[in-house]
Parts: sequence; C-alpha cells; structure tokens
Amino acid sequence: MKSAVNPQLRRYRGKSVILDANVLLLYWCASFDSDLVRTFKRLNSFSSEDIELLHQTLKVFSTISTTPHVLTEVSNLANALPQWRKEDWASHFASQVGIVDEKWLPAQSIVRSPAIFLGLTDAALCELASTHVILTIDFPLSNFLESRKLNVLNFNHLRAGQFA
Repeated sequence: MKSAVNPQLRRYRGKSVILDANVLLLYWCASFDSDLVRTFKRLNSFSSEDIELLHQTLKVFSTISTTPHVLTEVSNLANALPQWRKEDWASHFASQVGIVDEKWLPAQSIVRSPAIFLGLTDAALCELASTHVILTIDFPLSNFLESRKLNVLNFNHLRAGQFA
C-alpha cells in the first residue's frame, strides 16, 4: 500500500477538501459496504488498497465539503446499484449528506466560469479550488486546475505514487 504521507499532501494539511463524484462515491460506498469495491461496476477501477489510501489521505484535511452538483452525480452513479441495495443505500446517502459541508454556488455564476467547457459540476469545483483542495480522478479537471496553480490532487497520482 502506498503511504498517504508525502510532500504533495503536506502542503494541504488542515485545509478543506472537496471530493469529486467518483472519489466521493468510493468513500461513501466503502463506508456502506466495502465489498462494493469488488462488485459494483461504478467502482471497478478501484481496489481495497485504494479505500485505505483514501482514508489515510483524508486524514490530512480539516473538513470534507461537497457541492449539490457532486451530490447529484453521486446519486446518479449509485442508481446503478442492484435494486435490493437501493433502499439501504438511500438511507446511508442521506446520513452522509448530513455530515459534509455543502458549498453552493448559483448556476448563473458558474456558467460564466472559464471552466464551463468541463461541465457544470467541474466548473463549480474550479470556482471553489482557490479555497478548497479538489480531490479527483478526472484528468481534464485536474489538468485545468494545475495549469492555473489551483488546489487539486489527482487521486490516480496518489495511487501510482506520482507526486507533482
């Protein structure tokens, strides 16, 4: 397992993090039923080691925040869960939403962002990247933020042991 303690993470110690939809889905599914990492098609690119790495990584941050757009994407992705899991998942999802700090920006301002070509959710994350660290596996999003020297961590780089 890769250690989450590295120079790239140290500079973010104590800051607030926003998890992009795929990372938040992994985090919440792991706390719901860690076997989903093996069985749920939306998580097939992750491993049990990734869950541990994510948990260790999140210890660096003071708070976990989200946006309504990310929550919508997580909800939509989780809709592919088997029908017999959906009721329990909905309850778990609701409890998790209650413990994260939700950051809301009006769509009218988000659509004026230079990042709108990435989509509404990613553009909202870009708008928040000056005050929050964005944790994502989305290369176009992370590349856009890196090119503007904004706060971003690509979880795939942490998984591979690559550091900026």
